[in-house]
Amino acid sequence: MINAEKAESTIASVTVEADGQVAGEGDGGEKPLPLPSTYITCGKCKSLFAIAEEDLGNMGKGCRVKCTVCSNSWYQSRERLFDIPTTTHDLLPANKADLDRIARNLSRDISPAFTGVGKLYVGNLDFHTTPQQLLEFFETNTKEKDVKVCDVSVVTGPDGRSRGFAFVSFYEESDGKAALECDGKECNGRELSVREPNN
Repeated sequence: MINAEKAESTIASVTVEADGQVAGEGDGGEKPLPLPSTYITCGKCKSLFAIAEEDLGNMGKGCRVKCTVCSNSWYQSRERLFDIPTTTHDLLPANKADLDRIARNLSRDISPAFTGVGKLYVGNLDFHTTPQQLLEFFETNTKEKDVKVCDVSVVTGPDGRSRGFAFVSFYEESDGKAALECDGKECNGRELSVREPNN
């Protein structure tokens, strides 16, 4: 994360692996490079990457780059680099749940940006329930055993703690209908409230 007050003295770049761990952390890896002042966006999965103009080489107007999240590649020109707004925004590593959803989508030949259909509201969650636990709960507790969850969003407050509810979406509308039968079933010691959302 970038702390705007200390931005000039502490900015460094890191590589975050798909599991959310920082590459080279704890294994005696090289010191991180200074964080560039510009970034690019993958047009397929919308991931952001900090990149300096000199990273695009010194010949021509740019070069071909490849997304490390979804393997999309594109020609990146120097004119299309965006400035990182260090005074108004924080640069954070990608959320593991989002990286997992993108990987599941790519394995099904679906757009990385797809967030599912058949969205359900899930209430009365234990405050320590993780998105992975909810995903496994719905995939194992429905009568139709082929139910596949696309995305789980546990809603958190400004302090990062769970607010006790989530939204779950599926790859098929019928999977969402089938998952309604999980209403009243127990997950982490709490009876869940599962229904279609109000919006």
